[in-house]
Amino acid sequence: MSMFDVGLIGTGAMGTQIATRIIAAGHRLAVHNRTRANALAVENAGGQWCGSARELAGASRIVISCLRNTFAVEAVYGGSDGLLCGARPGQIFVEHGTFAPATARDLAALAREQGAAFLDAPVTGGPAGAAQGTLTIMAGGDADAIDQVTPLLKSFGSRVIRIGGSGAGLELKLVNQLLVGAHMTAAAEAIRVLDRVGLDLGLAAEVLLSGWAESTMLRRAFTQLALGAVEHTGATISGMSEVLDLVNRLRDDARLSGPVLDATTASFRAAVACGAGELDPAALARPDQRNPAAQVGPR
Repeated sequence: MSMFDVGLIGTGAMGTQIATRIIAAGHRLAVHNRTRANALAVENAGGQWCGSARELAGASRIVISCLRNTFAVEAVYGGSDGLLCGARPGQIFVEHGTFAPATARDLAALAREQGAAFLDAPVTGGPAGAAQGTLTIMAGGDADAIDQVTPLLKSFGSRVIRIGGSGAGLELKLVNQLLVGAHMTAAAEAIRVLDRVGLDLGLAAEVLLSGWAESTMLRRAFTQLALGAVEHTGATISGMSEVLDLVNRLRDDARLSGPVLDATTASFRAAVACGAGELDPAALARPDQRNPAAQVGPR
């Protein structure tokens, strides 16, 4: 019998909120992160530290990971000390990050060889959604394994939807990110126009968010800029730029073209090039400003 109900690896902004919700739901949680200091919040909430990914997998029946990108997923799951080394029959691995669908299919095949299951289960809703338990989880992989972990995933997500086989959850997430990136770019451009013509952003937000122009990303951009909250928010321009590279690959594989994705990708790459990569995407409106709140208000 496993020592822990659940093991979690990756305690960034999203992983920390997910871990806290899992513990609050009454599960015994093992935790590991590359930098232990970044897991202290989870330990303080009741998580038990494990010294390596392999140790965590050996002590947990279900393993959840929240990793940044394809490189991190391959590094943490593969190798002689990785999560899948020594995977047991019946064990289930769930990765919530956004990474290459082909990698998900490779890891699912490797897990199957050991009688285990690997699920790609990206989420939408951000760290705030995880904290509130309202994430939408789009899962790809074995249907029975998804059914088994759904009660656990419902501790931090309001909807768990099986999209299809391995990689399908990620493919839908990349389409989701195409829309999110485009909405972020459009919101930033709209705010730049408002700035240039000297309109009050508070009044503009009241009007634009009351009609057809309303969008989650426009609302978020107004809010983040009004608060001056463009650093250390858990979302970055560079992180979104990396994801858009995956979206472009998916589009290329589908043999499609599209000016919206091209313009969105260029916008994020330009912001990274000018040194704004670690800022929140709301800062696309003013990528050279660390305190955009100073510009908000009547003119």
